[in-house]
Amino acid sequence: MAPPCLAVAAQIWGVGAWIYIFVDCILMELGRSMEPFRAQNLTTGQWLGFASIGIALLLVEGIRAFQMSFAPLLVRRSRELQGSSRCWELILAPFFVAGLICATPKRLCKSWLLVAILIPGFALSVPHLPYPWRQAVDFGVVLGLGWGTASVLFFWTRGILWGRWPEVSPDIHSKAPGPHMQEPLAEQPQA
Repeated sequence: MAPPCLAVAAQIWGVGAWIYIFVDCILMELGRSMEPFRAQNLTTGQWLGFASIGIALLLVEGIRAFQMSFAPLLVRRSRELQGSSRCWELILAPFFVAGLICATPKRLCKSWLLVAILIPGFALSVPHLPYPWRQAVDFGVVLGLGWGTASVLFFWTRGILWGRWPEVSPDIHSKAPGPHMQEPLAEQPQA
């Protein structure tokens, strides 16, 4: 059994690692996404396309994927990291909170497909887009990740300060009882 301070450290490590990754991606893409604003060389149609791509990614990535799905799951699963958690769950907290380990088969499939298909798909295809479409996608990613990061911070702060954790299933794979988890014995009826 881990001390409570270690469980809190794992929760911070789990959620904090994802916030760091998101902020790093935002900062990496922000400069390129602002090029059309600095250059002011797009046609009206290109500006409309640029705005449409940005808004679409904000709605799909930021609101639908992050705010309504990933952020509540991430924060809810972080709460599951307790003193009774296995040592390796605490060490691998970023993977745990994202549903990449110790999850139901359905959650594992969803989480790993996201990592294995969507992220490399963007990374391999977007750099080949011509100006201004790469910048438009980068702009949308900045908006979506920004909204998503704010959602994670909102849900996490609300849970820590007011005890109002997201009401979503943590999709935790049931643990077999081990030395640290004993199943209560059922009382036998008296004859």
